[in-house]
Amino acid sequence: MEVTAVIPAHLDSRRLVRKVLRKIKGKSLIEHVYRRVKESKLIEGVYVASSDREIIDEVISFGGEYIETEKKHNCGTSRVSEVASSINSDIIINIQADEPLISHELLDSMAEHMMKDRGIDILTPVKKIVNINEINDNSVVKVLFDKDNKALYFSRLPIPYNSEIYYKHIGIYCFRKSFLLNYPTLKESSIDKSEKLEQLRFLYNGYKIAVFVTEYETIGVDTEEDLKRVEEILG
Repeated sequence: MEVTAVIPAHLDSRRLVRKVLRKIKGKSLIEHVYRRVKESKLIEGVYVASSDREIIDEVISFGGEYIETEKKHNCGTSRVSEVASSINSDIIINIQADEPLISHELLDSMAEHMMKDRGIDILTPVKKIVNINEINDNSVVKVLFDKDNKALYFSRLPIPYNSEIYYKHIGIYCFRKSFLLNYPTLKESSIDKSEKLEQLRFLYNGYKIAVFVTEYETIGVDTEEDLKRVEEILG
């Protein structure tokens, strides 16, 4: 398999308790995400990575595949890194477990981009901000990138200062397996600790992050209101 998707999942979410098991239209949040990813044409394997038995049992109940992990992880990339050695793929896509409207077209476009450009270790999507309320929303991560579409910095604050155009980061990553195998050696830094953004650790340690500009919108589920929005969209 050239492309595999891993959905890291855990139960100890802070803002919406046990959110990956919450039901939307009779299906759990994690099942919605899994089934959307399965619609991809280029992703050959999809796994939920978790240390929580309840999540694993839920995945089994809807016929999904899983990889059991250790409990020690403090971010999704760390969990995906653990399972990377057991996956026979050059490209591993890290998909958040709270994105029930994730676009399989976006995933295929990103996978294709990585397949064509073997020089990319990390690829992540960004989107131009059209809702001005998101500019000063600290939960919306803003990103700056250069003329070659390589990320310069990510921040919860509006960057660049006093700009007419802002881009937000969508939390999906295409990784080379080689990067994930090296991930445990990366040093933490003051910037990723202060911003609480794991991708800043990649930059600090010298890795380039290629950005993929998209028009696709996603809705991450963090609140009861988000659950209701998704339910309305799904009809």
